[in-house]
Amino acid sequence: MRDPMSWAFPLFRLFGIQVKLHVLFIVVSLGFFLRQVAYEKDNIVWWGDVLGLTVILLFFLILLHELGHCFAARWVGGEPTEILMWPLGGLAQADIPHHWKSHTLFAAGGPLTNLLICLLCTAGLAAGGFVPNLNPLANPYLAEIRNYSDGRTYTSGYGMNVYREGSAERITPPERWNQLLLEKKWEELGEVTVKQSQLERAVAPEWAVWLQRAFWLSGILLLFNLIPAYPLDGGQILQGLIWARSDHRQGVTVAAYSGYIVGVLFFIAAIAVNESLLLGLGLFMLYASWSQFNRPEAEEGLFGYDFSAGYTSLEREEQEAQRRVIKRESFFRRWWRARAARRLQREIEARRLEDERMDQLLEKIAQFGKASLTEEERRFMERVSERYKNRS
Repeated sequence: MRDPMSWAFPLFRLFGIQVKLHVLFIVVSLGFFLRQVAYEKDNIVWWGDVLGLTVILLFFLILLHELGHCFAARWVGGEPTEILMWPLGGLAQADIPHHWKSHTLFAAGGPLTNLLICLLCTAGLAAGGFVPNLNPLANPYLAEIRNYSDGRTYTSGYGMNVYREGSAERITPPERWNQLLLEKKWEELGEVTVKQSQLERAVAPEWAVWLQRAFWLSGILLLFNLIPAYPLDGGQILQGLIWARSDHRQGVTVAAYSGYIVGVLFFIAAIAVNESLLLGLGLFMLYASWSQFNRPEAEEGLFGYDFSAGYTSLEREEQEAQRRVIKRESFFRRWWRARAARRLQREIEARRLEDERMDQLLEKIAQFGKASLTEEERRFMERVSERYKNRS
């Protein structure tokens, strides 16, 4: 209970990856859902439009984003272990080679998945004669999409556009029309259409509405994650590119300072527009950047630690570090230190199991030859061999 990141429960396994749901994801999603229900006053279907967009579609797209990271990890010879769906998006954990290219490709896997989703949505809309709305500030519930065959802009069932019959001339509907829309009196609405200048509603098919919403939401996730600030994917990519030109620590430093700057900007914007989500993101960026910048090299991962002195040296160093702490540390610092210690212990255990399995596979090769290995065993040996190569 002391580790907030452990407040999660398993949902299912997908492609061999454990997917967990953080309890705060449910709390935040419920808050978004209730806020949208209170804000949207027109004839929007809260249980279909709001619930489908703010909870179901968002969860599905974030999960695909994280799966993109996991598939990228396997592409570079790593092994994904877990996906955590939490309030500020998702977290994909994977064991990847300690190399700038592997790190960068792993970080780029999520945004590339969002780009692919946008392209697929565009293809689906184009097949139906529509062009997706590229405006990131557009109202996703309205779902405005332009039909290139008749020149009209189609929308969802609420906030619909009205055109004069047989033309692309958009007009303002009569007052009675708006009243019927608010009251959802669809039968009378049809009668008004006939009586008032033969108006035609430009209502998009339901499938096109949801493709536009998926396009918009995936595009937002793409743009947001490409912000070059830690801990977003853009910050991780920036870290990898700096790492390629200098070293790992320099990459961490640049990405952390970028996270400081963007976090402060988010914090200011949150106060200016009174937006709690921006406030949470800004604070998270500031804290994550500070934690990453002040994290010792020994805590930055399994393959960045020097095990030459044996595993018992970890215990001695931990005891010495605790003796050096004179004043009481803050809650967040204690939480981060405990989390790092638990992560390091898991990595040590994982390393021990990998070494044992490597010995077993080498013995298998000695008895039956290399051809006796399965494809998964070959990938395992290549990944572990790459790890030892990077340490040398």
